[in-house]
Amino acid sequence: MSVAKSIRSSKNLIIALLPLILVTIACSRLTAFRANLFEGDNAEKAVAEVKSKIGKPFKVTEIVVEKNTLRIHAQDPNNLQNLDEYKYAAGFVTGPNPVKLNALNDNLEKASFPIDEIDFAAIPQMLADALKQTSIDGGEVSKLTFQRGFAIVDNDAGSLGNARWSIEIVGTRENASAYANPKGKITGVNLSQTSRGANYKATTKDELEKAQNALREAFGADGKVYKILVYEKYVFTTMINPKNPKVTDDYKFDLNGLTKGGLQGSITGTQREVFSLGDVDLTTIPDYIERARARTGLTNGSIASISIERETISVMDKKFYTTVDVSLQSGVNKGMVVYDMANGEEIRVYKDGEIISKKGS
Repeated sequence: MSVAKSIRSSKNLIIALLPLILVTIACSRLTAFRANLFEGDNAEKAVAEVKSKIGKPFKVTEIVVEKNTLRIHAQDPNNLQNLDEYKYAAGFVTGPNPVKLNALNDNLEKASFPIDEIDFAAIPQMLADALKQTSIDGGEVSKLTFQRGFAIVDNDAGSLGNARWSIEIVGTRENASAYANPKGKITGVNLSQTSRGANYKATTKDELEKAQNALREAFGADGKVYKILVYEKYVFTTMINPKNPKVTDDYKFDLNGLTKGGLQGSITGTQREVFSLGDVDLTTIPDYIERARARTGLTNGSIASISIERETISVMDKKFYTTVDVSLQSGVNKGMVVYDMANGEEIRVYKDGEIISKKGS
């Protein structure tokens, strides 16, 4: 066969295959257009497209994933002071588009997280676990957001907390959300917008026992406490940081379990001592509530707050007591009874701002 005939033959083959090639490309794009990023390895592939466009390892301050789109705020690996947005949709990546910095991301080193440490392959299982744990009627995932949590540490506010996924779930009658670490493990749920949240009370014996068990599991019976506050919907605990006894961290237990707050404080001069988790029994609180209602005459009084501290009870008495302070309110009437948790004895009783009983008087 001559060279000319060979060239003509190759051209004819290419022309014959061209429709097939175009159809294949079109089908590939159509598949990408229809791809649900919550399923299979579709999110992983979308992120790979963004990585390919950037071309170097980078960190992110935010990732938002919806069924058909993915948006990434990426630190420019060539200029670490800049933040750019990339968007993936229908198989195409657009960007970079500049992102203005704000109070939450002005320190990119603290606000960002390496994208290579996020397991995008875990997304389908993560979402299945989130739906199972929230368990609301007709629940469907509407959006995923990845970023560092907001925190305040030593008066420094911003995105300084742990990086995590926030999973938004929409149901036929109510909504919920869940949280997961960068590897896709569910770390908590938020059911506050559900009927379970509306009817939940943290002041029952069962829930207080759960709170106590959760705290002791996290810190041990020897975990040091500065203060415990109990409200109708949650138990708020200020723990001593195990690495620095002058620093406190806040924890909250409610329908969603035990979670760490974004506030970190410090201990200065005080009339309080720290105490151990093993020194108190939270399951006795319902008994103190009923005693306080009877003592103040506010039999239908609602709980304003309950605090557990270790404190001195007067300037003259230098002894420290572990106290439980039950504050009640019924309309315009208020009452408060302070008890010694060691033996259940009354220390002080107030009614409408006046002391009606005081230990030793």
